[in-house]
Amino acid sequence: MSTNSSNNVVHLDEVIVAMVPFPDFSHLNQLFVLARFIASHNIPVHFICLADRNQDLKHRVQGGLSASNIHFHDLLVPSSLDAGNGLPSIVIFMKKLVEPIRRTCIDISTNAKRLVIIHDSIMMDHIRDAHSLIPNVESYKFHAISAFAIYSGLRQSIDHLVVDDDDDDDDHEKMIKQMHDEFPLLDRCCGPYAAALVRKEHEWKLNSGNIMNSCREVESKYLDLLAHTTDRQYWAVGPLHMLLESRDSSNMTKNECIEFLDKQDVNSVIYVSFGTTTTLTQEQVNELALGLEQSNCSFIWVLRQADKKMETENFEENDEKIELPIGFEDRVDGRGLVVKNWAPQLEILGHTSTGGFLSHCGWNSCLESISMGVPLAAWPINYDQPFNAVFVTNLLKIATSVRSWARREELVTASTIEKAVNKLMGTTEGIEMRQRAVELSNKIKNSVSRGGDARKEIESFISCIIK
Repeated sequence: MSTNSSNNVVHLDEVIVAMVPFPDFSHLNQLFVLARFIASHNIPVHFICLADRNQDLKHRVQGGLSASNIHFHDLLVPSSLDAGNGLPSIVIFMKKLVEPIRRTCIDISTNAKRLVIIHDSIMMDHIRDAHSLIPNVESYKFHAISAFAIYSGLRQSIDHLVVDDDDDDDDHEKMIKQMHDEFPLLDRCCGPYAAALVRKEHEWKLNSGNIMNSCREVESKYLDLLAHTTDRQYWAVGPLHMLLESRDSSNMTKNECIEFLDKQDVNSVIYVSFGTTTTLTQEQVNELALGLEQSNCSFIWVLRQADKKMETENFEENDEKIELPIGFEDRVDGRGLVVKNWAPQLEILGHTSTGGFLSHCGWNSCLESISMGVPLAAWPINYDQPFNAVFVTNLLKIATSVRSWARREELVTASTIEKAVNKLMGTTEGIEMRQRAVELSNKIKNSVSRGGDARKEIESFISCIIK
Protein backbone atom coordinates (compact mmCIF):
# COMPACT_ATOMS: atom_id res chain seq x y z
CA MET A 1 0.00 0.00 0.00
CA SER A 2 1.31 3.49 -0.89
CA THR A 3 0.21 7.06 -0.17
CA ASN A 4 0.38 10.06 -2.46
CA SER A 5 1.63 12.84 -0.14
CA SER A 6 0.16 15.69 -2.21
CA ASN A 7 -3.45 14.63 -1.79
CA ASN A 8 -3.20 11.81 0.79
CA VAL A 9 -4.72 9.30 -1.65
CA VAL A 10 -4.12 5.73 -0.54
CA HIS A 11 -3.23 3.29 -3.32
CA LEU A 12 -4.22 -0.26 -2.50
CA ASP A 13 -2.42 -3.31 -3.84
CA GLU A 14 -4.54 -5.09 -6.44
CA VAL A 15 -4.02 -8.47 -4.77
CA ILE A 16 -2.39 -9.56 -1.53
CA VAL A 17 -1.89 -13.23 -0.68
CA ALA A 18 -2.17 -14.45 2.91
CA MET A 19 -0.68 -17.85 3.70
CA VAL A 20 -2.14 -19.80 6.63
CA PRO A 21 -0.09 -23.00 7.13
CA PHE A 22 -0.61 -25.77 9.63
CA PRO A 23 2.39 -25.05 11.88
CA ASP A 24 4.06 -28.45 11.61
CA PHE A 25 7.28 -28.29 9.58
CA SER A 26 6.25 -31.11 7.22
CA HIS A 27 3.26 -28.98 6.20
CA LEU A 28 4.46 -25.39 6.42
CA ASN A 29 7.67 -26.00 4.46
CA GLN A 30 5.59 -26.77 1.37
CA LEU A 31 3.48 -23.62 1.69
CA PHE A 32 6.58 -21.54 2.30
CA VAL A 33 8.10 -22.64 -1.01
CA LEU A 34 4.83 -21.75 -2.72
CA ALA A 35 4.88 -18.38 -0.92
CA ARG A 36 8.36 -17.65 -2.25
CA PHE A 37 7.35 -18.60 -5.79
CA ILE A 38 4.25 -16.39 -5.71
CA ALA A 39 6.28 -13.52 -4.20
CA SER A 40 8.79 -13.82 -7.07
CA HIS A 41 5.92 -12.73 -9.36
CA ASN A 42 5.87 -9.36 -7.59
CA ILE A 43 2.80 -10.27 -5.52
CA PRO A 44 2.88 -9.32 -1.81
CA VAL A 45 2.66 -12.46 0.34
CA HIS A 46 1.89 -12.40 4.07
CA PHE A 47 2.94 -15.56 5.93
CA ILE A 48 0.91 -16.07 9.12
CA CYS A 49 2.51 -18.58 11.48
CA LEU A 50 3.93 -19.15 14.96
CA ALA A 51 6.71 -16.74 15.87
CA ASP A 52 9.38 -19.43 16.28
CA ARG A 53 8.48 -21.03 12.94
CA ASN A 54 8.66 -17.68 11.18
CA GLN A 55 12.07 -17.01 12.71
CA ASP A 56 13.40 -20.23 11.15
CA LEU A 57 11.87 -19.42 7.77
CA LYS A 58 13.29 -15.88 7.64
CA HIS A 59 16.81 -17.31 7.57
CA ARG A 60 16.04 -19.12 4.31
CA VAL A 61 15.09 -16.02 2.35
CA GLN A 62 18.19 -14.17 1.22
CA GLY A 63 17.71 -11.15 -0.99
CA GLY A 64 15.89 -10.99 -4.29
CA LEU A 65 12.32 -10.13 -5.23
CA SER A 66 10.72 -12.93 -3.24
CA ALA A 67 12.41 -11.78 -0.03
CA SER A 68 11.18 -8.20 -0.31
CA ASN A 69 7.65 -9.37 -1.09
CA ILE A 70 7.24 -11.77 1.85
CA HIS A 71 5.95 -10.34 5.11
CA PHE A 72 5.86 -12.42 8.28
CA HIS A 73 3.09 -12.16 10.87
CA ASP A 74 3.94 -13.83 14.17
CA LEU A 75 1.27 -15.73 16.06
CA LEU A 76 2.16 -15.81 19.74
CA VAL A 77 1.65 -19.08 21.59
CA PRO A 78 -1.21 -18.78 24.10
CA SER A 79 0.16 -18.50 27.63
CA SER A 80 -2.10 -21.25 28.94
CA LEU A 81 -3.94 -24.20 27.50
CA ASP A 82 -6.90 -24.87 29.72
CA ALA A 83 -8.18 -28.43 29.66
CA GLY A 84 -11.38 -28.68 27.65
CA ASN A 85 -13.76 -31.61 27.32
CA GLY A 86 -10.95 -34.11 27.30
CA LEU A 87 -9.65 -32.81 23.95
CA PRO A 88 -5.97 -33.41 23.10
CA SER A 89 -3.78 -30.42 23.91
CA ILE A 90 -2.92 -29.95 20.20
CA VAL A 91 -6.63 -29.45 19.42
CA ILE A 92 -7.02 -26.93 22.24
CA PHE A 93 -3.87 -25.16 21.07
CA MET A 94 -5.13 -24.86 17.50
CA LYS A 95 -8.46 -23.45 18.66
CA LYS A 96 -6.54 -20.69 20.45
CA LEU A 97 -5.08 -19.59 17.10
CA VAL A 98 -8.43 -18.98 15.39
CA GLU A 99 -8.89 -15.44 16.71
CA PRO A 100 -5.34 -14.11 16.01
CA ILE A 101 -5.44 -15.56 12.47
CA ARG A 102 -8.86 -14.00 11.83
CA ARG A 103 -7.67 -10.63 13.14
CA THR A 104 -4.48 -10.74 11.04
CA CYS A 105 -6.39 -11.55 7.85
CA ILE A 106 -8.74 -8.63 8.46
CA ASP A 107 -5.80 -6.27 9.01
CA ILE A 108 -4.07 -7.42 5.83
CA SER A 109 -7.24 -7.08 3.76
CA THR A 110 -7.39 -3.31 4.39
CA ASN A 111 -4.28 -2.89 2.22
CA ALA A 112 -5.65 -4.66 -0.86
CA LYS A 113 -8.48 -4.49 -3.35
CA ARG A 114 -8.64 -8.28 -3.04
CA LEU A 115 -7.28 -10.70 -0.45
CA VAL A 116 -6.41 -14.23 -1.53
CA ILE A 117 -6.02 -16.69 1.35
CA ILE A 118 -4.12 -19.91 0.70
CA HIS A 119 -4.57 -22.17 3.70
CA ASP A 120 -3.61 -25.69 4.66
CA SER A 121 -6.65 -27.93 4.32
CA ILE A 122 -6.45 -28.59 8.07
CA MET A 123 -6.89 -24.86 8.78
CA MET A 124 -10.42 -24.44 7.39
CA ASP A 125 -11.98 -23.23 10.64
CA HIS A 126 -9.24 -20.66 11.07
CA ILE A 127 -10.26 -18.74 7.96
CA ARG A 128 -14.03 -19.32 8.07
CA ASP A 129 -14.82 -15.90 9.61
CA ALA A 130 -12.71 -14.13 7.01
CA HIS A 131 -15.37 -14.91 4.39
CA SER A 132 -18.14 -13.31 6.40
CA LEU A 133 -16.12 -10.31 7.61
CA ILE A 134 -13.99 -9.43 4.58
CA PRO A 135 -15.89 -8.43 1.43
CA ASN A 136 -12.94 -8.74 -0.94
CA VAL A 137 -11.69 -12.24 -0.10
CA GLU A 138 -11.35 -15.61 -1.79
CA SER A 139 -9.57 -18.69 -0.48
CA TYR A 140 -7.84 -21.78 -1.80
CA LYS A 141 -7.20 -25.04 0.02
CA PHE A 142 -3.65 -26.37 -0.03
CA HIS A 143 -3.23 -30.13 0.32
CA ALA A 144 0.10 -31.27 1.75
CA ILE A 145 -0.53 -34.96 1.05
CA SER A 146 -0.82 -37.06 -2.09
CA ALA A 147 -3.86 -37.22 -4.37
CA PHE A 148 -3.85 -40.99 -3.84
CA ALA A 149 -4.07 -40.59 -0.06
CA ILE A 150 -6.83 -37.98 -0.33
CA TYR A 151 -8.88 -40.07 -2.74
CA SER A 152 -8.43 -43.22 -0.65
CA GLY A 153 -9.61 -41.31 2.42
CA LEU A 154 -12.66 -40.02 0.54
CA ARG A 155 -13.59 -43.53 -0.58
CA GLN A 156 -13.51 -44.75 3.02
CA SER A 157 -15.34 -41.75 4.51
CA ILE A 158 -18.16 -40.94 2.08
CA ASP A 159 -20.80 -43.47 1.08
CA HIS A 160 -21.62 -43.52 -2.64
CA LEU A 161 -18.86 -41.08 -3.56
CA VAL A 162 -19.77 -39.62 -6.93
CA VAL A 163 -17.01 -40.20 -9.48
CA ASP A 164 -17.58 -39.75 -13.20
CA ASP A 165 -14.71 -41.89 -14.42
CA ASP A 166 -16.08 -45.32 -13.46
CA ASP A 167 -13.37 -47.44 -15.09
CA ASP A 168 -10.49 -45.86 -13.16
CA ASP A 169 -12.51 -46.06 -9.97
CA ASP A 170 -13.09 -49.77 -10.59
CA ASP A 171 -9.32 -50.25 -10.87
CA HIS A 172 -8.90 -48.69 -7.44
CA GLU A 173 -11.59 -50.95 -5.98
CA LYS A 174 -9.94 -54.00 -7.52
CA MET A 175 -6.58 -53.12 -5.97
CA ILE A 176 -8.16 -52.75 -2.53
CA LYS A 177 -9.78 -56.19 -2.77
CA GLN A 178 -6.52 -57.79 -3.93
CA MET A 179 -4.60 -56.30 -1.01
CA HIS A 180 -7.13 -57.35 1.67
CA ASP A 181 -5.88 -56.21 5.10
CA GLU A 182 -2.70 -54.80 3.59
CA PHE A 183 -4.64 -51.78 2.34
CA PRO A 184 -4.64 -49.05 5.05
CA LEU A 185 -7.81 -48.00 6.85
CA LEU A 186 -8.15 -44.30 7.58
CA ASP A 187 -9.09 -44.64 11.25
CA ARG A 188 -6.13 -46.96 11.88
CA CYS A 189 -3.70 -44.47 10.31
CA CYS A 190 -5.07 -41.13 11.44
CA GLY A 191 -7.35 -41.74 14.42
CA PRO A 192 -11.10 -41.86 15.05
CA TYR A 193 -11.82 -38.28 13.94
CA ALA A 194 -10.16 -38.60 10.53
CA ALA A 195 -13.26 -39.62 8.57
CA ALA A 196 -15.24 -36.69 9.99
CA LEU A 197 -12.46 -34.29 8.97
CA VAL A 198 -12.37 -35.79 5.46
CA ARG A 199 -16.12 -35.31 5.09
CA LYS A 200 -15.85 -31.75 6.39
CA GLU A 201 -13.10 -30.93 3.88
CA HIS A 202 -15.11 -32.45 1.04
CA GLU A 203 -18.23 -30.45 1.93
CA TRP A 204 -16.36 -27.16 2.45
CA LYS A 205 -17.87 -24.61 0.08
CA LEU A 206 -15.87 -21.47 0.86
CA ASN A 207 -12.83 -22.34 -1.25
CA SER A 208 -12.34 -21.27 -4.86
CA GLY A 209 -10.06 -24.18 -5.72
CA ASN A 210 -7.52 -26.74 -4.53
CA ILE A 211 -3.74 -26.69 -4.74
CA MET A 212 -1.77 -29.95 -4.66
CA ASN A 213 1.91 -30.55 -4.03
CA SER A 214 1.93 -33.17 -6.76
CA CYS A 215 2.31 -33.45 -10.51
CA ARG A 216 0.47 -35.20 -13.29
CA GLU A 217 3.52 -37.23 -14.31
CA VAL A 218 3.22 -39.01 -10.95
CA GLU A 219 -0.46 -38.84 -9.99
CA SER A 220 -2.46 -38.06 -13.13
CA LYS A 221 -5.08 -40.75 -12.52
CA TYR A 222 -5.83 -39.73 -8.93
CA LEU A 223 -5.77 -36.03 -9.65
CA ASP A 224 -8.42 -36.68 -12.31
CA LEU A 225 -10.47 -38.81 -9.92
CA LEU A 226 -10.38 -36.05 -7.30
CA ALA A 227 -11.43 -33.49 -9.88
CA HIS A 228 -14.47 -35.65 -10.70
CA THR A 229 -15.67 -35.49 -7.06
CA THR A 230 -16.11 -31.70 -6.94
CA ASP A 231 -16.86 -28.63 -9.03
CA ARG A 232 -13.75 -26.89 -7.67
CA GLN A 233 -10.59 -26.82 -9.77
CA TYR A 234 -7.42 -28.69 -8.82
CA TRP A 235 -3.98 -27.30 -9.62
CA ALA A 236 -1.06 -29.73 -9.33
CA VAL A 237 1.84 -27.33 -8.71
CA GLY A 238 4.55 -29.73 -7.54
CA PRO A 239 6.97 -31.02 -6.77
CA LEU A 240 7.22 -27.73 -4.91
CA HIS A 241 10.89 -28.20 -4.02
CA MET A 242 11.67 -27.96 -7.76
CA LEU A 243 9.93 -24.60 -8.29
CA LEU A 244 12.74 -22.47 -6.91
CA GLU A 245 16.06 -22.06 -8.63
CA SER A 246 18.80 -23.90 -6.74
CA ARG A 247 21.34 -21.75 -4.97
CA ASP A 248 24.99 -21.66 -5.95
CA SER A 249 26.69 -23.86 -3.39
CA SER A 250 30.25 -23.14 -4.52
CA ASN A 251 30.87 -20.86 -1.54
CA MET A 252 29.05 -23.03 0.98
CA THR A 253 30.76 -25.37 3.40
CA LYS A 254 30.29 -28.95 2.22
CA ASN A 255 28.13 -31.00 4.57
CA GLU A 256 29.64 -34.14 6.12
CA CYS A 257 27.01 -36.26 4.36
CA ILE A 258 28.11 -35.01 0.95
CA GLU A 259 31.77 -35.53 1.83
CA PHE A 260 30.89 -39.10 2.80
CA LEU A 261 28.95 -39.69 -0.44
CA ASP A 262 31.82 -38.30 -2.54
CA LYS A 263 33.94 -41.27 -1.39
CA GLN A 264 31.35 -43.94 -2.28
CA ASP A 265 30.54 -45.78 -5.51
CA VAL A 266 27.59 -44.86 -7.74
CA ASN A 267 24.22 -46.09 -6.38
CA SER A 268 25.94 -47.83 -3.47
CA VAL A 269 24.53 -45.90 -0.48
CA ILE A 270 21.10 -46.25 1.12
CA TYR A 271 19.80 -43.16 2.86
CA VAL A 272 17.76 -43.84 6.03
CA SER A 273 15.43 -41.22 7.50
CA PHE A 274 12.02 -41.17 9.18
CA GLY A 275 11.33 -37.46 8.80
CA THR A 276 10.47 -34.96 11.49
CA THR A 277 7.42 -36.59 13.08
CA THR A 278 8.69 -40.05 14.04
CA THR A 279 10.65 -41.21 17.06
CA LEU A 280 11.65 -44.88 17.05
CA THR A 281 11.83 -46.85 20.29
CA GLN A 282 15.21 -47.85 21.66
CA GLU A 283 14.42 -51.48 20.86
CA GLN A 284 13.58 -50.61 17.24
CA VAL A 285 16.74 -48.50 16.90
CA ASN A 286 18.79 -51.49 18.03
CA GLU A 287 17.18 -53.72 15.38
CA LEU A 288 17.63 -51.11 12.65
CA ALA A 289 21.30 -50.68 13.56
CA LEU A 290 21.88 -54.43 13.44
CA GLY A 291 19.99 -54.77 10.16
CA LEU A 292 22.07 -52.05 8.51
CA GLU A 293 25.25 -53.58 9.89
CA GLN A 294 24.40 -57.07 8.64
CA SER A 295 23.40 -55.82 5.18
CA ASN A 296 27.01 -54.82 4.49
CA CYS A 297 25.56 -51.89 2.53
CA SER A 298 26.92 -48.35 2.78
CA PHE A 299 24.45 -46.01 4.46
CA ILE A 300 23.66 -42.58 5.84
CA TRP A 301 21.25 -42.83 8.77
CA VAL A 302 19.53 -39.73 10.16
CA LEU A 303 18.75 -40.69 13.77
CA ARG A 304 16.86 -38.01 15.67
CA GLN A 305 13.85 -37.42 17.85
CA ALA A 306 10.66 -36.11 16.29
CA ASP A 307 10.35 -32.34 16.23
CA LYS A 308 8.10 -30.84 18.88
CA LYS A 309 4.67 -30.16 17.41
CA MET A 310 4.48 -26.68 18.88
CA GLU A 311 6.76 -24.69 21.12
CA THR A 312 4.87 -24.76 24.41
CA GLU A 313 5.73 -26.23 27.75
CA ASN A 314 2.17 -27.49 28.13
CA PHE A 315 2.64 -30.20 25.55
CA GLU A 316 4.06 -33.55 26.50
CA GLU A 317 7.64 -33.97 25.41
CA ASN A 318 9.69 -37.12 25.07
CA ASP A 319 13.11 -36.39 26.49
CA GLU A 320 14.22 -40.02 26.43
CA LYS A 321 17.62 -40.20 24.76
CA ILE A 322 18.09 -42.75 21.98
CA GLU A 323 21.42 -44.58 22.05
CA LEU A 324 23.18 -46.60 19.38
CA PRO A 325 24.35 -50.13 20.25
CA ILE A 326 27.78 -50.15 21.88
CA GLY A 327 30.54 -50.31 19.27
CA PHE A 328 28.15 -49.92 16.32
CA GLU A 329 29.73 -46.79 14.84
CA ASP A 330 33.21 -48.30 15.12
CA ARG A 331 32.10 -51.49 13.36
CA VAL A 332 30.55 -49.61 10.42
CA ASP A 333 33.24 -46.93 10.23
CA GLY A 334 33.93 -46.00 6.62
CA ARG A 335 30.74 -47.45 5.18
CA GLY A 336 28.14 -45.98 7.51
CA LEU A 337 27.46 -42.44 8.72
CA VAL A 338 25.01 -41.67 11.53
CA VAL A 339 23.68 -38.09 11.59
CA LYS A 340 22.01 -36.95 14.81
CA ASN A 341 20.72 -33.59 13.63
CA TRP A 342 19.62 -31.97 10.37
CA ALA A 343 20.76 -33.50 7.10
CA PRO A 344 20.53 -31.99 3.56
CA GLN A 345 18.03 -34.54 2.27
CA LEU A 346 17.63 -33.16 -1.26
CA GLU A 347 21.38 -33.00 -1.76
CA ILE A 348 21.77 -36.53 -0.45
CA LEU A 349 19.04 -37.91 -2.70
CA GLY A 350 20.46 -36.01 -5.66
CA HIS A 351 23.98 -37.39 -5.21
CA THR A 352 25.09 -40.08 -7.67
CA SER A 353 26.25 -42.35 -4.84
CA THR A 354 22.75 -42.58 -3.32
CA GLY A 355 20.97 -45.64 -4.67
CA GLY A 356 18.04 -46.08 -2.27
CA PHE A 357 15.98 -44.44 0.46
CA LEU A 358 14.64 -46.30 3.51
CA SER A 359 11.77 -43.98 4.36
CA HIS A 360 8.64 -43.50 6.46
CA CYS A 361 6.98 -42.42 3.19
CA GLY A 362 5.90 -38.94 4.19
CA TRP A 363 4.71 -37.25 1.00
CA ASN A 364 7.57 -34.71 0.99
CA SER A 365 10.10 -37.53 1.17
CA CYS A 366 8.32 -39.58 -1.50
CA LEU A 367 8.23 -36.67 -3.95
CA GLU A 368 11.85 -35.74 -3.28
CA SER A 369 12.97 -39.33 -3.79
CA ILE A 370 10.93 -39.78 -6.99
CA SER A 371 12.13 -36.48 -8.43
CA MET A 372 15.74 -37.52 -7.85
CA GLY A 373 15.23 -40.99 -9.37
CA VAL A 374 15.85 -42.87 -6.11
CA PRO A 375 13.77 -46.00 -5.29
CA LEU A 376 12.45 -46.58 -1.78
CA ALA A 377 12.26 -49.15 0.98
CA ALA A 378 8.84 -48.27 2.42
CA TRP A 379 8.39 -48.29 6.19
CA PRO A 380 5.25 -46.20 6.91
CA ILE A 381 4.35 -45.28 10.48
CA ASN A 382 1.03 -43.37 10.48
CA TYR A 383 -1.09 -40.55 8.99
CA ASP A 384 -0.97 -40.55 5.18
CA GLN A 385 2.28 -42.54 5.07
CA PRO A 386 0.69 -46.03 4.68
CA PHE A 387 -1.29 -44.79 1.66
CA ASN A 388 1.84 -43.30 0.11
CA ALA A 389 3.65 -46.59 0.69
CA VAL A 390 0.95 -48.46 -1.24
CA PHE A 391 1.21 -45.89 -4.02
CA VAL A 392 4.98 -46.09 -4.52
CA THR A 393 5.10 -49.87 -4.00
CA ASN A 394 2.00 -51.26 -5.73
CA LEU A 395 1.25 -48.62 -8.35
CA LEU A 396 4.47 -46.83 -9.29
CA LYS A 397 6.49 -49.99 -8.53
CA ILE A 398 9.54 -48.00 -7.43
CA ALA A 399 9.63 -49.33 -3.85
CA THR A 400 9.86 -52.49 -1.81
CA SER A 401 7.96 -52.93 1.44
CA VAL A 402 10.06 -53.29 4.59
CA ARG A 403 7.32 -55.07 6.49
CA SER A 404 3.65 -56.00 6.26
CA TRP A 405 1.25 -53.19 7.18
CA ALA A 406 -1.03 -55.75 8.80
CA ARG A 407 1.82 -56.47 11.26
CA ARG A 408 2.60 -52.82 11.94
CA GLU A 409 2.40 -53.21 15.72
CA GLU A 410 5.22 -55.75 15.74
CA LEU A 411 8.91 -55.00 16.09
CA VAL A 412 10.67 -54.93 12.72
CA THR A 413 13.58 -57.32 13.16
CA ALA A 414 17.14 -56.87 11.99
CA SER A 415 16.81 -59.78 9.54
CA THR A 416 13.70 -58.17 7.97
CA ILE A 417 15.53 -54.87 7.58
CA GLU A 418 18.63 -56.58 6.16
CA LYS A 419 16.50 -58.44 3.61
CA ALA A 420 14.67 -55.27 2.47
CA VAL A 421 17.90 -53.27 2.12
CA ASN A 422 19.62 -55.99 0.13
CA LYS A 423 16.58 -56.43 -2.12
CA LEU A 424 16.55 -52.72 -2.96
CA MET A 425 20.30 -52.29 -3.29
CA GLY A 426 21.58 -55.61 -4.58
CA THR A 427 19.06 -57.45 -6.75
CA THR A 428 17.75 -57.30 -10.32
CA GLU A 429 14.37 -56.32 -8.91
CA GLY A 430 15.98 -53.38 -7.12
CA ILE A 431 17.73 -52.30 -10.34
CA GLU A 432 14.39 -52.36 -12.18
CA MET A 433 12.80 -50.20 -9.46
CA ARG A 434 15.66 -47.73 -9.82
CA GLN A 435 15.22 -47.62 -13.60
CA ARG A 436 11.52 -46.83 -13.24
CA ALA A 437 12.33 -44.14 -10.66
CA VAL A 438 14.87 -42.56 -13.04
CA GLU A 439 12.32 -42.55 -15.87
CA LEU A 440 9.80 -40.78 -13.62
CA SER A 441 12.46 -38.32 -12.51
CA ASN A 442 13.26 -37.38 -16.10
CA LYS A 443 9.57 -36.81 -16.87
CA ILE A 444 9.20 -34.61 -13.78
CA LYS A 445 12.29 -32.54 -14.61
CA ASN A 446 10.97 -31.91 -18.12
CA SER A 447 7.57 -30.99 -16.71
CA VAL A 448 8.85 -28.40 -14.21
CA SER A 449 11.24 -26.79 -16.69
CA ARG A 450 10.13 -23.62 -18.46
CA GLY A 451 7.45 -24.51 -20.97
CA GLY A 452 6.74 -27.84 -19.26
CA ASP A 453 3.27 -28.94 -18.16
CA ALA A 454 3.88 -28.51 -14.42
CA ARG A 455 5.31 -25.04 -14.96
CA LYS A 456 2.27 -24.11 -17.06
CA GLU A 457 -0.04 -25.34 -14.29
CA ILE A 458 1.52 -23.20 -11.57
CA GLU A 459 1.54 -20.19 -13.91
CA SER A 460 -2.16 -20.88 -14.57
CA PHE A 461 -2.81 -20.65 -10.83
CA ILE A 462 -0.85 -17.39 -10.56
CA SER A 463 -2.91 -15.95 -13.41
CA CYS A 464 -6.10 -17.03 -11.66
CA ILE A 465 -5.37 -15.24 -8.40
CA ILE A 466 -4.33 -11.96 -10.04
CA LYS A 467 -7.16 -11.88 -12.57
